[in-house]
Amino acid sequence: MNPKLPYTPFSTPLSRSARETKQRLEHIMSGPKKRPPVIFIALVSAFCLLSGNLVSCQVAQPEGNAPAEPENVSTGSTEDSAPRSVTYQLGEQPLSQVERTLAENLFRAAEEKDTPFQVPTVSLLASMEKDGWLMGVVFVEDHLENTLILGAMDKASGEMYFPTFQYSVHGGVPNVVTFRDYEGRDCVLLTLNGFMNGQYYGEAGMFVFNGPSLTRRWPSEDDSYRGSYLALLAPGGVDVYTVNPDFEWGKEEPWSMWQLETGETFYADPSGADQLPMPVYFDALRWLIDYTNDPGGWRIVSLTLDEGLSTEGMDCFTLQAREETGSDILFANLFFPYELNTAITRVYGNLDHAEAAELYHNLLDQRPEP
Repeated sequence: MNPKLPYTPFSTPLSRSARETKQRLEHIMSGPKKRPPVIFIALVSAFCLLSGNLVSCQVAQPEGNAPAEPENVSTGSTEDSAPRSVTYQLGEQPLSQVERTLAENLFRAAEEKDTPFQVPTVSLLASMEKDGWLMGVVFVEDHLENTLILGAMDKASGEMYFPTFQYSVHGGVPNVVTFRDYEGRDCVLLTLNGFMNGQYYGEAGMFVFNGPSLTRRWPSEDDSYRGSYLALLAPGGVDVYTVNPDFEWGKEEPWSMWQLETGETFYADPSGADQLPMPVYFDALRWLIDYTNDPGGWRIVSLTLDEGLSTEGMDCFTLQAREETGSDILFANLFFPYELNTAITRVYGNLDHAEAAELYHNLLDQRPEP
């Protein structure tokens, strides 16, 4: 006996009429009589495509594993090899292998510190050896800023002594001199000045080299140098400019924010302010500022007595000056009156007059013979 099937609302029972049942079966087997509208097909197709795109965006990553990096892509690391874009300037004399290593290691130390160099050109400006250590000054010319780097390296192992000192200035022009100070210590003096927003600005420092250590002696750590002072390399030291209290941004006069304040001497130089009789050096510097109308824009290279142009009671000092951030050089003859205090001691008065100012627009030009 066949059990009676239970009734369910999900079933579709056939009719008990044979004729009706036949018609329903023929209708099912013949398929639909009319195609659905075109817009309905388009909507269904778009939905399918959209669903496929959504699925393709959801790519699962294995848990605990980082996505694999593409092959042959540089990560910019400098731990294993020098940056391919670095250019090393050889200068007039080719660098020795030790000097090349010093330049590379100083550049690397600065790069790893925090400096985002782009297309750097590296030059070794100065070096000094003491107790198996090499002190070096490297200049890096780059797209946005120029950087001056100072540091020491163990000559035998190439190990760098930290910290290194570095300054970055937009369009900065470096000046570096090594010397022994009045106490016989090995020292290095550097300036890096540039020009921005119509005004000069920069950094400077004097350091004592003692084995691996480099100790800054000027300006002191407590000095607020940046933005308050401008130092230009001078014979025996630096000439220091300070902010002119009459200067205001947007005001026509004075156009420069700097005015001469004082000088610092660290070593003996025949053209230095402490070696020349008073008031020759600073009168010459004031004349240079007035003549160029460019406070902080020119520095004195040398100031020497010219006996051939001197006369009784009037000595001539020949001035050579250089543009701080450019390539121009200037020569002038400055005449100072004097009186004899003793048979050999002369007491000079203030500058009397200047003659024959000669300006050259290229440092390779030489002053013509008289």
